[in-house]
Amino acid sequence: MLGMSAAIAGPVSAASTVYGSSQLKYTVNATASVSIAVNYDPVTGSIKNAVAGSILPSAAGSCSAAVAEGTNATLTFGGISPPGAGYTGCYYKNAISIGVQSNDASGVKVIQYLDVAPAGTAVCIFPLGAANTLNALPTASGAAGNPAAYTGAACPTVNSVSGNLLSALGAVTAGTGFGAAGAPAGVTTDVTANPTATVYTAGGTTVYTGSTGLSGVTFKYLGEDVQMNVNGTAASGAATSVITVAVIPQ
Repeated sequence: MLGMSAAIAGPVSAASTVYGSSQLKYTVNATASVSIAVNYDPVTGSIKNAVAGSILPSAAGSCSAAVAEGTNATLTFGGISPPGAGYTGCYYKNAISIGVQSNDASGVKVIQYLDVAPAGTAVCIFPLGAANTLNALPTASGAAGNPAAYTGAACPTVNSVSGNLLSALGAVTAGTGFGAAGAPAGVTTDVTANPTATVYTAGGTTVYTGSTGLSGVTFKYLGEDVQMNVNGTAASGAATSVITVAVIPQ
């Protein structure tokens, strides 16, 4: 009898775990931001707002010295003396830092262009660093001496960097100033909420395309030099142009 009682008092098996579920469906929207720093410091990525930049002339004495740009997102070339034949090129080192922040899994395109290209002028840009690459900081310019000017058919190659001629896509839409709305943490850039720019349609110069290294929380950078070229057909007097940087999610 004792054995029978012990058997009856033994443990009862627990019920099996059962499950239910509900589904969550959502879409993460693609985001993109751009920052602009003119006359940038490649060590910090910040603008050198109180320090004059560096302009290299294609011919000695043909370009004015650079000035301190402040926070106006302006490249001041000053006076340029056209030659009797061909072009004078004024080459601005560490001219523009472009910062990009995006979570777009399909990547982004970074495209540049002018609003207008007056007769007798040509603007060349020189993306620095490895081709089609964004970096933790904008690459430093290695240009020196007297870089060759635009030939009338092509931009020069300077310190092994091939120049790209910017095309003009039309008039700008007025905004709150020049620069960009993006403001990277710890980096001083040219910030404006609604930048003056030309709306992108087609064409322009693509300086980056892809998604490598992009993040929705961290800016990555492209540094570039800019060369302003003028020949004898350019009208005398003060003039301005606008370079638009368009970051287009894919």
